[in-house]
Amino acid sequence: MVDAYTFHYLRVLTQHKWLWLRATGSTVVSQLVDSFLILFIAFYLLGNWSMSQVLAVGLIQYLYKIFLAIVLTPLIYLMHSVIDKYLGKASSYKLIEEAQSL
Repeated sequence: MVDAYTFHYLRVLTQHKWLWLRATGSTVVSQLVDSFLILFIAFYLLGNWSMSQVLAVGLIQYLYKIFLAIVLTPLIYLMHSVIDKYLGKASSYKLIEEAQSL
């Protein structure tokens, strides 16, 4: 949910431009929550990990996820292009707008 809301917010903020920023930016925010908050609750509050273990594992997970988001950015552009060519730019944009209104 955090990823989707952040992506949408960045999409409006950038006026539907800079797909790389939307994709990577939403991942940066959402994975911060995933990598640290979830570990904190599951393993510190409900488990037996120390705070230093939570921070160490969370940092490695976070960096790994951000690295993958950056590395996969060209694939996002490729798939976006393939979909636009298959559906046509107007149909593609219309479907994006319809999905956003749900």
